[in-house]
Amino acid sequence: MKNESASTAVSRPAAQPKGKPVGAVVNAAKILRFLRAAQGPATVTQVARAVRANPSTCFNILRTLTREDFVQFDDTAKTYQLSLGLVALARGALEHSTELQLLEPRIARLAQEHRMMVAIWRKISEDRIMLVAAAESDAPIRIHARVGARSPSLLGASGRVFTAFSRLPRAKLRERFQRLRLSRPLAFETYLRQLDEVRRTGWALDDGYTYAGTVTIAAPVLEPGGTLRYTCAAILFNGQYDRHRLGRIAEELRAVGRTLLEAAPAAVEAGAETGEAGAEARASAPDPVRARTTRRANAKAASPTTAKKPRGPGAKKPQGPGVKKPRGPGVKKPRGPGVKKPRGPGAKKPSSRTRG
Repeated sequence: MKNESASTAVSRPAAQPKGKPVGAVVNAAKILRFLRAAQGPATVTQVARAVRANPSTCFNILRTLTREDFVQFDDTAKTYQLSLGLVALARGALEHSTELQLLEPRIARLAQEHRMMVAIWRKISEDRIMLVAAAESDAPIRIHARVGARSPSLLGASGRVFTAFSRLPRAKLRERFQRLRLSRPLAFETYLRQLDEVRRTGWALDDGYTYAGTVTIAAPVLEPGGTLRYTCAAILFNGQYDRHRLGRIAEELRAVGRTLLEAAPAAVEAGAETGEAGAEARASAPDPVRARTTRRANAKAASPTTAKKPRGPGAKKPQGPGVKKPRGPGVKKPRGPGVKKPRGPGAKKPSSRTRG
């Protein structure tokens, strides 16, 4: 029952942020993703065709990304590719990730205890995952993996976890599976049965299909929002431990995968305290709208009374000193029968022009 609830939680799609997306930013993100997936540098025409953008717009975005050191331009070949300036952004994202700050101490202890490498994988696109954190033991001979390495989202134990809890159609799944490069043969039907086993147990095992001579175990990292973005995986030598020990490691990986859920109540409680303090501060602070209304009322009370224009049929215009007539452009003079012209000294007659 516990495994069923876990699979239900991670199968939910990620919530989309509210608000209208900015077209230029969306196109820039598409361009960066295309250059990341491209086999080599690309021209403006190739980029514009791939992201389905206007060539002129694509050119301006590429030039802007080049000035910001996110894209590198080859003046000789007239091509673009990703720049190393993105590395600083990626490093900052990893260093300030709250999730990794919670997970890294636990995977470090697990790596030392079982003398193996433990890694955190993150899904970065529909068909790619990336290694974002790794912990190694102090064994003289050990497995090493480079942070930043990417892999197909179906490959390995982590790939099985992401795929098992995704909503990928079977036809699309078969198409992507046939493109995998495996170390030893694996039938598609066998792979499907392995995915069913992942949903039942809550963890996955890759017995040398990805890298010969290794065994990989992975478990999902559960998050309060119910999405699946990370997995926790152990990579060890084939034959290093028996099946009983592998099952124990899998359960410990699942425990690491609950780290973010266990930390959520504390974060919610801290947020509630912050919210209460903010509400008290807002209650004690003066209301700017109320203050403006009060100032206007006081100013109106202090100003001299002026005659208001009467409304309705038969209403007489106010007379007396202090009553001003409307002046300025756009003020029309009354017309029609019964309207008397001004008389008396100083009164000007309306001028008229006749054509000869």
